[in-house]
Amino acid sequence: MTPSARIVLLVAIAIHVVFLASLIAPGHFLNPLFPEGMHNLGEGQGSDFYAFYQAGRYVLDNESIYTRPMDDPDRVVPYAYFYRYLPFVAYTIGVAANAVPPAVAYWIWVAIIELVLGLCIWGTRRITRDSSLFAYLAAMWLMYTPFYIEQYMGQLTFAMAAMSFAFAVMHLRGRALASDGWWWASVVIKHLTVLYVPILVRLRKYRTIAMAVLLLLVTTVPYFLLRSHGTGQFSNDNFSLNLDPYAGNMGGVAFFMVLKQRFFPLASQALGHLGPIRLSLTRLGVGLVMGVPVLTSLWVTFRRKPFDFLESFALWTLVYFFVFREVWEYHYVLLIPVFVLLYARTRARVLWFIYALAALPTLFVLYDVPGAHPAEAWQAWSALEHVVNHGFKLIPVVWLFVWVAAGYLRRHSKLMESRMDTGLDLVT
Repeated sequence: MTPSARIVLLVAIAIHVVFLASLIAPGHFLNPLFPEGMHNLGEGQGSDFYAFYQAGRYVLDNESIYTRPMDDPDRVVPYAYFYRYLPFVAYTIGVAANAVPPAVAYWIWVAIIELVLGLCIWGTRRITRDSSLFAYLAAMWLMYTPFYIEQYMGQLTFAMAAMSFAFAVMHLRGRALASDGWWWASVVIKHLTVLYVPILVRLRKYRTIAMAVLLLLVTTVPYFLLRSHGTGQFSNDNFSLNLDPYAGNMGGVAFFMVLKQRFFPLASQALGHLGPIRLSLTRLGVGLVMGVPVLTSLWVTFRRKPFDFLESFALWTLVYFFVFREVWEYHYVLLIPVFVLLYARTRARVLWFIYALAALPTLFVLYDVPGAHPAEAWQAWSALEHVVNHGFKLIPVVWLFVWVAAGYLRRHSKLMESRMDTGLDLVT
């Protein structure tokens, strides 16, 4: 291991220790860097995890898992964001968590996610024989600030990132069944990874897709048949076209809507109708924000020859940040496997610059309005502060998307393949 690689790894470990210290410290001294740390609609540490916990209690009490906890005087958690996930999580993680008090369950969950992080680093060691390269890759896992807010909220997005990593690595190592298994698990837990369906179609893995559909039906439909009133709540929470302003929303759609509200407030006026669909500049703009990355990824996946799995995996992961209406800062942990695998394969230095932009917190601390309600804080910002807040995290997303879509992954890969030994145990 080179001295520089050792220094990077030690710095990353130190930064991760700081993450843990802030989680434990009463004042959570890193929170001012994050909108979710200062203006948490769930009111405190672990509010997302407490939503899982309370949903598990509703299962045990034979009540709807989509009941709003903060409107329930009989809730067993001190506070919670509302539950908006598939029933499977409530019936598994939620019910299991109820074996211990809420606060204890939260810290057990934090420990489990730290263990999952350790397993990801171990898995990264398994794919490279180069100690220096491993040090850089391990550092990418350890010093990524969205991971801190993920742990503070008690989310499970990092678990999804870990399963995505396993899905990709198992495929690249030629272990098809294991790859499929990790994808099936991720889809059932949180449906974000349905974005990988085009990759599986390109690979003609129709049975894999059919099995995922079957698993979703088996783990979801029975609940909604028995509690049909929950269907509307689930649909509204996840698929509503309404987008309320909030500082922590850092996706492409949210950024466009901020630009519209601050600079083009009349853009929502109807230009005409296409059948029952009302046309406006706002809808056309959102269509472009979502459509261009999707169409580009489809073209690369199905038309560019030869097919490159890692290229498509990176693009479809990035598509998430353009097409979902609500993208919170902790969702950016989904990019860690992309950075790790791209750098492992290419050693392209530019990836470190892109990674740094994604790993750093936003400039939120400079323009926050402490103590204000989230909506009030959002309204108090200047137009420039809105652009900076909602656009900062999108810079690395757009940069990485263009870098991969333009074929630079392939070019750097060819340079590495010209060497006698790439130091990787992957089928590239």
